[in-house]
Amino acid sequence: MTPDPVPPCPVPDAHRRLMDCHAQWHLLHESYYDPDVFRLNLNSLVPNLRNVTWLLQKRKAVIPDFETWYPQFQQSAASSEIMKWVVKSRNRITKESDLELLSSSRVVWIRDWLQRAEGTASFEPRKTTPEILLTLYRNGVPPVGTATLKRRWVDKALPDWELLAATSEAYARLSQLVWTAHRAFGIERCDLPDRSTECVTSALADSLVRLPCMHLAQSELQTHISMSGGVYEEEAKRFDFDPEKMEEAAVRYGELAYPVSGPVENVPGFMAMARTMMERDGSHGTFAFLYSGQQQVAVRALQFGDQQSKILIFEGIADLVESTRADGVVIIGESWTALQTEKEKELKTVFFPARDRLDRMECLTVYALTRDGRHAELVSMVERGENGETRCAEPMDVSFEAGMNTMVPIKLRWADMQKRGI
Repeated sequence: MTPDPVPPCPVPDAHRRLMDCHAQWHLLHESYYDPDVFRLNLNSLVPNLRNVTWLLQKRKAVIPDFETWYPQFQQSAASSEIMKWVVKSRNRITKESDLELLSSSRVVWIRDWLQRAEGTASFEPRKTTPEILLTLYRNGVPPVGTATLKRRWVDKALPDWELLAATSEAYARLSQLVWTAHRAFGIERCDLPDRSTECVTSALADSLVRLPCMHLAQSELQTHISMSGGVYEEEAKRFDFDPEKMEEAAVRYGELAYPVSGPVENVPGFMAMARTMMERDGSHGTFAFLYSGQQQVAVRALQFGDQQSKILIFEGIADLVESTRADGVVIIGESWTALQTEKEKELKTVFFPARDRLDRMECLTVYALTRDGRHAELVSMVERGENGETRCAEPMDVSFEAGMNTMVPIKLRWADMQKRGI
């Protein structure tokens, strides 16, 4: 059967310019450590972002219902700090002067889940890790925990936004706008050819999700340092569902009912799946599922080397929450639990984490949290038989405690996103 022909692009000028912006964004990223080239690329990208809307408006006479949906975009853009910045910056670049760029590093020091501090500092690009550590020690940062260095270019007129993040946010909004124009013609995909750069394609997004390549590129600009020396590597691997692997899983585990509701509502279904897999394999990995409403927008398989790397991985999940606009998170995995001692109950504290206690118990946990504060958690105790068999007890609906610490970076990110209007 011959596949249906792909329709021609209904707004080719605006769509091509959007693809130009994608390519220029990567040039901006590649020149991050060269101030003059960075400024040159930024001066080219910002006007082109603005030009996408103008090129779309030039075809308004032939675009169905343009006068209905385009004013909705204008209203949204008028309330967006980023889109207002794009308009003002284009005028400054073309009529007045360069943007007032400021370069710094944001330093995030993390001792544990609840103790952290942020500040800004300036480091030479060629400065070694020991030299950076020495500077941090001299500035009073304790030699415990981790420090994350995030390289930052900001415009004085937009101090709360790093410029790669700001321009990728603007790109996401414009991609959704061009997608809306395609939908007005009754199509979602057109024949506009892709570019030679693999990620620069004519694909469009129907939501404000940043492109995976942009998310990855921004993560490359930060370094995680152990305050006792050494560099941490994140281990949060993208997990895509493979139809063949799903068939293999059906043979191994039987027909698993995959949950398809919102994150909080999915907790019982995920627990049922986790218990089946745990009893079959004797172990269970840790996974993060991110949602926008009821739509699953990302899945990550998580591997922890130690407690500090676990904290950093969940900091990375918080970055992904912003890139995907996720408003709900589900975490599944094995964990340790222990009962509080009478002294701990009296003092309302915990002296020793469950992982370090001799009386620790193994369990499966599934917990969920949404941006509006809804949450759920189920725990299933794991029992090991003499012959190596594994049994998972009936799940218990418990207070939201096991997942509270790991959700701290995500809750902080949602608060920061609220502050920046996203």
